[in-house]
Amino acid sequence: MLRIVADENIPLAGEAFGSLGEIRLLPGHAITAAAVRAADVLLVRSVTRVDGALIAGSRLRFVGSATIGTDHVDVAALAAARIPFHYAPGSNAESVVEYVLAALLSLAARRGVALRGTTIGVVGCGAIGSRLVARLPALGMRVLANDPPLAAAAERQDAPHAFAPLAQVLAEADVITLHVPLTTAGPFPTRHLVDAAELRRMRPAAWLVNTSRGAVVANGALRASLESGVPGAVVLDVWEGEPEPDPELIAHCALATPHIAGYSYDGKVAGTLMMYDALVRELGIASTWDGSAALEMSARASAVLRPSAWTPGADAVAEARWLHALVRQVCDIEADDARMRTLLTLPAGDRARGFQELRRSYPRRRSFSRYVLPENEIPAPLQRAVREGLRIRPD
Repeated sequence: MLRIVADENIPLAGEAFGSLGEIRLLPGHAITAAAVRAADVLLVRSVTRVDGALIAGSRLRFVGSATIGTDHVDVAALAAARIPFHYAPGSNAESVVEYVLAALLSLAARRGVALRGTTIGVVGCGAIGSRLVARLPALGMRVLANDPPLAAAAERQDAPHAFAPLAQVLAEADVITLHVPLTTAGPFPTRHLVDAAELRRMRPAAWLVNTSRGAVVANGALRASLESGVPGAVVLDVWEGEPEPDPELIAHCALATPHIAGYSYDGKVAGTLMMYDALVRELGIASTWDGSAALEMSARASAVLRPSAWTPGADAVAEARWLHALVRQVCDIEADDARMRTLLTLPAGDRARGFQELRRSYPRRRSFSRYVLPENEIPAPLQRAVREGLRIRPD
């Protein structure tokens, strides 16, 4: 029987891994070298730093991270110790896409502006960015996609591509949303990809959204720029210095949340399922847990959404407000922002713990596709936006 140490915030961890051995669930920050030393399996989320110090003297046979990124894991140290490592790329991609859509609709509704007819720059077109690029045209947005590694790969093969350079994206986009991994080496490093110089190149009224990693944006430069009124609006879900984000930067953001863009229940369970499949495959264990069935059972009956009234001939601003009212029933980003701002009332020494608690106690959020809307209640001009943009199911 395996000895398993797992982050308590990995949903269904007990159900998935309990049959494989003895499982110990701990807060991510409490997973220490002492806790890991006698374990065969370690399962983490991004809160836990997995490095040589953590695994020293352990007997680990498998390390898994139920996350789409690996910047909290010293992959080289695991390889040197001959410990197999797996993570969950793409598991929460839909969740992040839905967060971005909710943020854009919230800003548009609150500011009385339209999304239709605007230009959005999507920087990074991997699992998340590519999904977002596919859905934005249904909301009437022009997309400028930027991904230097993918562009370079296409050019090496003399293949055509539609990727725009970052300079063009910064100059033309009304909205810029970031979906890149955090890297510091190689030909395309992303640490401080958006710094003071790039902020000056943006259109003054543009919106900036970051759901990738905090250090992709130079937070100090961003705060200084916002103090002068540029960019026009900023949405941050990730922060340099987590779990202690800059309180002044929080105060300047139009929407601020505690690194929960990928926290839909469906996305997190998908990560659990990927870790389970990787573990039984790596160690040659028979699979006894059906994660897909567990996810379907937890959904029960799909919830029916309540549409707002629609006036025939309404303009693009009214369209954004109608869609916002619909999405807010599923992903209430304004409530997430309000909870984040409670950190500003805490003493400085308590903010890190408060940030971690916001993540730990985040309300269960389901994927848009878990909800239905009576087809006869979707206004004709918004059919494509609901079906293809939001991917809420007509009933």
